[in-house]
Amino acid sequence: MTRLGLFQLRLAATVGLLLLVYALVRLLWYPGAYFTISGVTRLLLILVAVVLVIGPGLSALVYRPGKKGLVMDLGLLAVLEVVAVSLAVSQIHAQRPFYAVFAVDRFESVSRSEIDTTQITGITLQTRPGHEPRLVYAERPSDGARLDKLIDETLFEGKPDIDRRPEFWRPFPVGIPVLKAAASPLGSLLNGDTERAVEVRHWLSGTGRNASDYLYLPMRGKNADAMMILHADIGYPVDILAVDPW
Repeated sequence: MTRLGLFQLRLAATVGLLLLVYALVRLLWYPGAYFTISGVTRLLLILVAVVLVIGPGLSALVYRPGKKGLVMDLGLLAVLEVVAVSLAVSQIHAQRPFYAVFAVDRFESVSRSEIDTTQITGITLQTRPGHEPRLVYAERPSDGARLDKLIDETLFEGKPDIDRRPEFWRPFPVGIPVLKAAASPLGSLLNGDTERAVEVRHWLSGTGRNASDYLYLPMRGKNADAMMILHADIGYPVDILAVDPW
């Protein structure tokens, strides 16, 4: 086999592995707009660059027919490639959006790595339904003293806000009245020819329904913000559009 032939063989194997990782990430861990707003693209690009160097690149570099220890060298590079992919996939999995938390006036995309999981109570909040993040309602304290304490903790003690404090989390249906009161009519975004208005009109055309049937709230991600679209009557999310909600 020539050096070019080995490079092409290793490249095909590496591309196949990367496509498998991409399908796993795109379809199961970061579905829909979560892929855009979570910043996982940067991690995937780093993974591609590293694996292409370790796999096809170094394999072609060390290849020389009849070289002593060639099989061991190629085997070691293959192991290093698998280790690199495993470490990257592990990190991407840990940072995947596990919860969509409604707090005060917006949704937050939250991973399990961002919270103290020991604070989670109830089996429901410990699971992720299918490939979509678990919907959660973060309830702001109604007691004045507890609210003041929370403000002090977030402003002066560096503690996270209620969207990343499971002690304040409640089942999502509990917060639907608060959510609906904070949401805005989707129809208010249809004026003009802005990118947001175009995207909303395009989305509505695919539903066959009127804008009055929906509300929206901002959804904050690590890399960008999006728009959570809600059913106006029942208050549950129906889709996320990767457009600026502000």
